[in-house]
Amino acid sequence: MTRVGAQYERQLDNRDYEEEIEQIRRYEDFTTIDWIQDSIVERNRRIRNAKAAKAAFRGPRGEITPAWVWAQFWRFLRAGEPWLVISLVGIFIGVNAAFISIITEWLSDIKMGYCTDGWWLNSQFCCWEVESDEEFCSSWHLWSTATPARWLIYVIFAAIFSFVAAHLVRSIAKYAAGSGISEIKCILTGFVMQGFLGYATFFIKSLTLPLVIASGLSVGKEGPSVHVACCIGSIVASWFQQFSRSQGKMREIVTAASAAGVAVAFGSPIGGVLFSIEEMSQMFRIKTMWRSFVCALVATFTLSVMNPFRTGKLVLFQVTYNRDWHFFEIIFFIILGIFGGLYGAFVVKFNMQVAAFRRKHLAAHGVAEAVILATLTAAIGYFNRFMRIDMTEMMSILFRECEGGGDHDNLCQMSVQWPMANSLLLATFIRMGLVVISYGAKVPAGIFVPSMAVGATFGRMVGIMVKAMYRAYPSSGIFAVCDPNVPCITPGTYAFLGAAAALSGVMRITVTVVVIMFELTGALTYILPTMIVILVTKAVGDFLGTRGIADEAIRFNDYPILENEDHSINVSVSEVMKKDLDILFASGMLVSDIERLLASTNVKGFPIVVSESSRTLVGYMGRTELRFVLDKAKNVGDISPSTPCAFIREASDQEDFVLSDMTSGSALGVEEDVATELIETSATIDVLKLWPWVNQTPLTVSPRLPLEIVTQLFKRMGPRVILVEEHGSLKGLVTVKDVLRFNAAEQPIGDLHWDAGELEATLDYIWTWAAGITETSMEWYRRLLRR
Repeated sequence: MTRVGAQYERQLDNRDYEEEIEQIRRYEDFTTIDWIQDSIVERNRRIRNAKAAKAAFRGPRGEITPAWVWAQFWRFLRAGEPWLVISLVGIFIGVNAAFISIITEWLSDIKMGYCTDGWWLNSQFCCWEVESDEEFCSSWHLWSTATPARWLIYVIFAAIFSFVAAHLVRSIAKYAAGSGISEIKCILTGFVMQGFLGYATFFIKSLTLPLVIASGLSVGKEGPSVHVACCIGSIVASWFQQFSRSQGKMREIVTAASAAGVAVAFGSPIGGVLFSIEEMSQMFRIKTMWRSFVCALVATFTLSVMNPFRTGKLVLFQVTYNRDWHFFEIIFFIILGIFGGLYGAFVVKFNMQVAAFRRKHLAAHGVAEAVILATLTAAIGYFNRFMRIDMTEMMSILFRECEGGGDHDNLCQMSVQWPMANSLLLATFIRMGLVVISYGAKVPAGIFVPSMAVGATFGRMVGIMVKAMYRAYPSSGIFAVCDPNVPCITPGTYAFLGAAAALSGVMRITVTVVVIMFELTGALTYILPTMIVILVTKAVGDFLGTRGIADEAIRFNDYPILENEDHSINVSVSEVMKKDLDILFASGMLVSDIERLLASTNVKGFPIVVSESSRTLVGYMGRTELRFVLDKAKNVGDISPSTPCAFIREASDQEDFVLSDMTSGSALGVEEDVATELIETSATIDVLKLWPWVNQTPLTVSPRLPLEIVTQLFKRMGPRVILVEEHGSLKGLVTVKDVLRFNAAEQPIGDLHWDAGELEATLDYIWTWAAGITETSMEWYRRLLRR
């Protein structure tokens, strides 16, 4: 490097050169990935690998050489690497799910008592030899014989568990809060959130999830289990270069991991695959489906081998039904479906209002909020037999048939059927309210199981009422078809179908719920009732205009993802595009000009035109690539601030040995050594040739193209930007955020579910009143101290 070049070299601010280059090349946080650019990079990598493979020929007479054997060996390993990664991900997900289940059971039981045979045993293993709930277990001791003392200890444990979980989340991994499904949906579409699938998030969410569930908060572990599974998928895939350097391949593994997360949460591998298709990924390929299937299968098999409950069940609420259903019950199944649709609309609407209140007033009080909610839930729920126990255990009780051990706590006794129905109804409405205010707290929190628990209590109540009607009028009307020698009504199936309706209502998924419920029961006879309930739920939700709670969370947080409803009628792209652009000129620009442009803007890329007078489009170059080449050229090349830059290929470049094989855009994604050699050739004191990193075929549209079609291009092809040109002349560009911003501006004011509503206004009033009381009390206390 000349003295002028050395003087021009930028000082590194106490960072090593390689670390800076890595920082430049990394995708920026909270941006979107350009999937077309990523595909170009992957294509360039395949071409280079193919050329390298052709170099390993046999000997002059066709004999096998060590180089040929080594090339074939590596080719075999590369072909099997994706399946190795998928298998490892599945194994780790299964092991992690087993440990979470075991720890959750122990923590949930420790609130009630302890085992004298070993403090590490939960009530099930402590009383393993006790065959029924009625038998006395001498090894399991309650904390106290007095009900007030037991209630107080129960509440204290709930507060401690929630405090520890919320504090760990706030201090170490803020991304561990919430369900994570909304964010993962955005990540799979190309949204970048650094650390959301990292080591800290995985560790803290795995550690705090059992604490949150054991605290009794009306949240579930199934949604966070999907997030934890995706963390495992991302971490394992990052160990392998084939996936760590390809955003597309990395997200295929994350999609497969999401399927495995649902599979171990519900013991439903096929349901997990369908969930990843129906809910998680907008574009789903057959190859990804096979990988999701294998990952879910391996994870489920691993969980089955570990057998965390020692019952052969993958989840506590697996159940088997031996009796058939009757056609007259369809009337009551429809009622369950209507309830599921209404429940989904209620929770989605008011939970978004609570989220708006939480964002406004409780953003800095996440730990206190979690402790107060857990204390409130424990204090209220202790006195209801269906809220005192863990939600999964409660569902396993409500799903059972009355015969064969299903009469838990006199649940099936006709003498107490109406008090039992009242208790179930009370549990339904209390749980609904707690779900609304608890989901979204700053702890790991899912909504799958709480919704299923609400539907199960309501469904069991309906089942008890239908059974009471049959007992009162066994030979009249619709009940005449029942065989008097066989129980006619099975209330457990109503709880089962109610759980399916509530889950479908709040998540707005259909086929996945049917398959999950089938895999939970293994009963083919109940597929038709489940389908009827889900269809009614969907119809009610469609009629009320309900979106899934994950989709509403995406819109509430303003994540840049286009949903199916995001389209505008009779609007051309020219009304949305940006017209005032920062552009590069194909010739006539100096290095100092580009440096000034980079310093004065924060855009992610620059269109390239012929000249200032002629806006004929030449290509497009990303900010990351431009910054990388400039910084690399300063260190390995011989450039100065006055060095001209060339963005188009010249005829003399064909004679250069290194540049002759290069085409426009072929340098994108090259390895470090190749990039260094290329820059050493292209960076001289006379000119800095940037054209190998220029995409000369960017996606372009006409300014008269309807915005609906541009939206479809963003959804299906995934570009970061689309350039707008007319007859070769650049007119503007449009991004996903531009489309979302325009749609939000055009949307009716009352269409947003989280707009200030009745619940948010009530919470605001209570907050203002409580703040006033607190301030008055503090002022009175200060005056008292002064005296």
